[in-house]
Amino acid sequence: MAGRKIIVETPARIHFGIINPFKLDTRRFISTGVGVYTPRNRIVVYPEMKHDISGCRSSEVSEKLKPIIEEYGLENGYVVIEECIPKHTGLGSTTQLLLGVALGLLVANGKREDLITIARKLGLGRVSGVGTYVFIHGGFIVDTGVKNNSYPNLLFHADFPEEWRFIVIVPSGRGLSDKEEERVFSTPIEVDASLSWKASHTLFTKMIPSLLERDFEEFSHALRELQEYVGGMFSSVQGGVFAESSCRYIELLKQLGVVGVGQSSWGPTVYGLVENELKAQILLERIKSLIDNSVRVFIARPQNRGARLYIEN
Repeated sequence: MAGRKIIVETPARIHFGIINPFKLDTRRFISTGVGVYTPRNRIVVYPEMKHDISGCRSSEVSEKLKPIIEEYGLENGYVVIEECIPKHTGLGSTTQLLLGVALGLLVANGKREDLITIARKLGLGRVSGVGTYVFIHGGFIVDTGVKNNSYPNLLFHADFPEEWRFIVIVPSGRGLSDKEEERVFSTPIEVDASLSWKASHTLFTKMIPSLLERDFEEFSHALRELQEYVGGMFSSVQGGVFAESSCRYIELLKQLGVVGVGQSSWGPTVYGLVENELKAQILLERIKSLIDNSVRVFIARPQNRGARLYIEN
C-alpha cells in the first residue's frame, strides 16, 4: 500500500503483582509492573483510506473499538495490525493493542483525546492500570488501585535501570480471559489478611527504594518476596503460589541462580531478572539447552518510554 503511514509500536508489560485483590471493603488491586521492548504490537494506519481493520486479532479489535469509532467519528484510516503480543500469556496484549489502534485512528482523523479517557471507555483498567500507564509512560509503574469503581490513578512512575534484563519464558497454555478473570474477582475469596500488609511493606519499603538506588540485589530479593506474597493470595484460584504451567520454569530459574523470579499476571509467562546483557545471554543459552524447543524464551530489556507513534510519507 502506498501513501502516508501512521505507525504505532507498543511495549509489552511484565506484571509484578496486585496488592489486595479480594478484600471488598477497601481499596483493591494496587498494581505494579514494568514496560519491556519485547514482544510488541506494531500497527500501521493508512489515513487517506477508508476505515477498516485487518491483520492479527482484527475481528476482536474491530468489535471492541466500535463504540470509540462511532463516538469520535473515526471514518478514515485503514489499519493493518502487523505484529501482536501473544494473547492470554500475561504480557498485557489486549490493553496495548486496543490503545495502539485507537491512538492511530484518532491521529488519522485529526482527533485528540486523553488516553485515560479512551482506556476507561474501552473498559480497561477494571483491575489494573499498569498496562495503560506503561502504554503512556513506559518504565516502572505503581497505580492506586480501585475504590468505588474508580479508574486507577498513577501513583508512582520511574525509569527502570536500562542495563537490567529479564529472561522471559512463555510455556504452552494460557492465562485467564477477561471474563474468567471477572468471575474470579466477583467471587468472595478468603485470604490471609497479613499477605496484603506484607506485600505492601515489600513494595513500598524495599522494591521502590532499591529501584531508585539501582540496588540490583535488594530489588531482586524484594521482587521474589512480593511475588510469593501475591501468589499466596491467589493460591486457591491458580492451584498454588504459581500457576501449574509456570511452576517448572520458576524452579528452573531458581536452580540457575536467579533470585528475582516471578509469574506475570495469570501466566503462563514467567521471568527472571539479571544484571546485564552479557549475563542474560549466557543464561539464555543455558535455559535453551534445558527446555523443549516449543517453549519460547527470550531476553527483554526495559522500555522507559511509552508507545511510539511516528509518521512515514
